[in-house]
Amino acid sequence: MAFAAPSCLIQQHLLQLSTALMERCEQLQLHLAEQIDQLPLGNESWLQTERELVAAEQALDRLHHASQWAI
Repeated sequence: MAFAAPSCLIQQHLLQLSTALMERCEQLQLHLAEQIDQLPLGNESWLQTERELVAAEQALDRLHHASQWAI
């Protein structure tokens, strides 16, 4: 029975997290664009989507920095 080295498991997990975050960023970008296009002037409900997008992008950036240390 073969076991993956811990660093391989970490890299695999980081890749899964990175992929999920990238997909979420893409979804949020599309949703934000739709919200901005469809909302009447003065309606700022899109701000929550923008906040979530910024948070996801920051998490992705931190994850990429962390993955450089794990290599």
